[in-house]
Amino acid sequence: TIYKNLNSSMELQKYISKFLIKRRKALSEKQSHLTTEIHRLTGVSPRNIELYQEAFTLKGASSQRTRNYERLEFLGDSILGSIVSCYLFENYPAANEGQLTQLKSKIVNRKNLIKIGEDLNLTHLLQNSFSSALSENLCGNLLEAFIGALYLDMGYELCSDIVLNKLLT
Repeated sequence: TIYKNLNSSMELQKYISKFLIKRRKALSEKQSHLTTEIHRLTGVSPRNIELYQEAFTLKGASSQRTRNYERLEFLGDSILGSIVSCYLFENYPAANEGQLTQLKSKIVNRKNLIKIGEDLNLTHLLQNSFSSALSENLCGNLLEAFIGALYLDMGYELCSDIVLNKLLT
């Protein structure tokens, strides 16, 4: 039975490898590059690359209907706040509400988010071209959009793990 289980396991690995190769071929060159970069940043391959494309798409001047990072930024802001709040609550059991709020605001402030976004080089993941100067807040906004995409793609627990152990380090 051990041989049968080993053989079944090897067949499953071959099937998964073939599936992943087919999946990679189905991605465009741009999607493949974005997948590689997300894996590099998070250690996990994205399941739904379209979410990350949206997270790294700027609002177009000519078309307001194009999906862009702003909705994911809104979601990511809340998810990031929740992740940091839970982390502080668990790791500072003696802190009162005011202390926890101060700690959270020191971590999740615009200046820190911009710095983290710049350190992660998130503007290099932008999916569309831009003709005007980029906002000074863009890196922080992209970080929040990225976190929103991670949450929708990976779920809260994995997103939290990635944020705490890979992004906010």
